[in-house]
Amino acid sequence: MTGQDGRTDGQEQFLTLIDEAALRNRLGERRAVHPGTQSRASSLGCAVTGAVVFGGLALVLSLTAAAVLAVIPLGLLLLVPLGIWIERSTTKQNRGVRLDLYDHGLTAVVKGRVHTVRYDQTSVLQNTVRHTGVGGYTAYAYTLTDVAGAKVVLRGRADRTGEVAEKGKFANPREWGPAVQQEVTRAQLPRAVATLNSGGRLEFGRLWVTRDGLGSARESAQWHEIQEIKVFSGFVKIRVAGRWRALTSAAVSTIPNFFVFLALAEHLRQSGGRAPV
Repeated sequence: MTGQDGRTDGQEQFLTLIDEAALRNRLGERRAVHPGTQSRASSLGCAVTGAVVFGGLALVLSLTAAAVLAVIPLGLLLLVPLGIWIERSTTKQNRGVRLDLYDHGLTAVVKGRVHTVRYDQTSVLQNTVRHTGVGGYTAYAYTLTDVAGAKVVLRGRADRTGEVAEKGKFANPREWGPAVQQEVTRAQLPRAVATLNSGGRLEFGRLWVTRDGLGSARESAQWHEIQEIKVFSGFVKIRVAGRWRALTSAAVSTIPNFFVFLALAEHLRQSGGRAPV
């Protein structure tokens, strides 16, 4: 059943669950909503154009001596309605996918379940993969821990013109991805600083940070020795005495709350081990 605003009973039920979860976990005011990716009007236009081109080419070839070659564009023509059906089916399935960003956290409807995440409690693993070529695009995956301790993966995909409609992916990943990282860093950095100021040690996956230095199970360096910290091809490396060294081949995608780590590491490197107040 569909209401006057176009929402189904199922969508209304999810909205109620989302509002209750946000209130129960004190997430504050809603700041943004990102639905599942939807088909663009341009996609249908491209499909129609393709159908006209392939159909016309098949007709021309069938009337010439090269009639046997008409099978090729005819086969491509048959793929057009299949592509339209797949994209419309994906759009329909994605109507239940929704990401709501709040002051202190987020809710995400993934696979029919509402997950609640608080920025000050969660762990974030980011994996961004760029696919080059004519049809190049970037795939985004953010793995977070919700308030119940379960993992939830927020996925998005963007090509050069915008989002591509795919099942289970959120629209606008270039907006919500950085927003989530920024808010997690803002919420967790003060506690991380307090830990360092009290002489504690912070673990970021395979890496550890103290007021004295940065390291892993295999190697380490003092802050006064580290000249630069950079990411090369998705891996964290440090420059010591003019040479780049990998820290146990630590990939950004394996470092929880990478931006918290990077903010701390860069400050400690520049200050020679003095944690920010």
